Amino acid sequence: MFGLSVATLVIGIILIAFILFMTELIPLAATAISVAVGFYLIGAIDANTALKSFSSPTTMIIASMAVIGEAVFKTGGAEKIGHILTRFSKSERQLVFATVLLSGIMSGFLSNTGAAALLIALILGVSNSTGMKRSKLIYPVIVGCCFGGGITIVGTTSGPFLKETLEGLGIGQTMGFFEFAPLSLLLLVISAFYMATIGYNLLPDEPQNQDDDYSAASLTVDYSKVPAWKRILSLAVMVGAFLGMIFSDEVGIPLHFIGLIGAILVVAFRCISMKEASRSVPISGIIIYAAMVPVAAAMKNSGAAQMIADGTLNFLGSISSPMIILFCIFLIITPITNFMSNAATIILFTPIALVIASTLGIGPKAMLVAVRFAASIAIATPVAMPANSMAVEPGGYRFIDFVKPGLPLTFISVIVSLVYVALFYPLSY
Repeated sequence: MFGLSVATLVIGIILIAFILFMTELIPLAATAISVAVGFYLIGAIDANTALKSFSSPTTMIIASMAVIGEAVFKTGGAEKIGHILTRFSKSERQLVFATVLLSGIMSGFLSNTGAAALLIALILGVSNSTGMKRSKLIYPVIVGCCFGGGITIVGTTSGPFLKETLEGLGIGQTMGFFEFAPLSLLLLVISAFYMATIGYNLLPDEPQNQDDDYSAASLTVDYSKVPAWKRILSLAVMVGAFLGMIFSDEVGIPLHFIGLIGAILVVAFRCISMKEASRSVPISGIIIYAAMVPVAAAMKNSGAAQMIADGTLNFLGSISSPMIILFCIFLIITPITNFMSNAATIILFTPIALVIASTLGIGPKAMLVAVRFAASIAIATPVAMPANSMAVEPGGYRFIDFVKPGLPLTFISVIVSLVYVALFYPLSY
């Protein structure tokens, strides 16, 4: 097409999308869906691949947990929890600090998408009842979810994949359940302090959608007429969803079905109406997430991924310092993971990283840990993770509102991660 290879066209579409995401000449959701359609039109992916993520388990988690969160909010449960949070957080900055830590811990033991959906609803409840600015409080939720996912190896889908990959090398090494916990907790605490100080000042003072329903809800709401049993039920469903996701393997029910069961319960028992449930689903967030998932498939099918891999190997082949190589890994992977699925980024770059490690004599475990964290520092764009996309509407954010606080924190996180890997993992093999 146009005398260009499909791989070149894929890279061109990604670059155009990057510009549109940055400038917001058209809405973010429209840009995202245009990417999926563009990949289909040039033959990089088929029609099924372009659209299948709209009915994926993650999409179901986003929708169902948003419904549960809305029920907790509408019945006054969020206000009750908000009072507990604000009792220990007398200012927005203190609440920001607590929010980062809470969302991080929650995402370490269950889906960060589900944790983000519920916490965003709870934080909106706090904002509505206290007058604190949602534009200052919502972004810290996704920061915590980003760094907290590594507290356990099952906190993200990439953990089990990397563990299996390392064991498959046959070198007698493995990854423990809390393999990523020390660095994840360190980054979580650092990011909490950062967001309560520097990051707080870089977030917008007012949401872009100030006049939308989110701000209208800031008026004091009287929950006295809501039956107490509805509030208790909605909170019980929320807790049950948490526990169900933690012990999903034991109960034998997938995460998205646990979310769907919870959503059915709060609607069936009329904790919220069907109309309220429908309105609570973040449509724009779902479109942004689902439409960007095919990026990995398009890159792989078209050969664009191989082009990038060959260029990476050629560039790194003349470098002998393990620290410089690890830094280059972060330099290449971290920007990419802010525009495509973290898991897909890890899957694409893990084979490349292992070839580099083998060729240059670098410890494979150190390299895999570096890849994992390089692909998990996904806080600088609203399309980096599903949780990021979910925060756009409630926080009233523009694309640049993620870049301003996210870019400095990304640099800090990269340096901390590099030092940690160098200190605690053998770089030579």
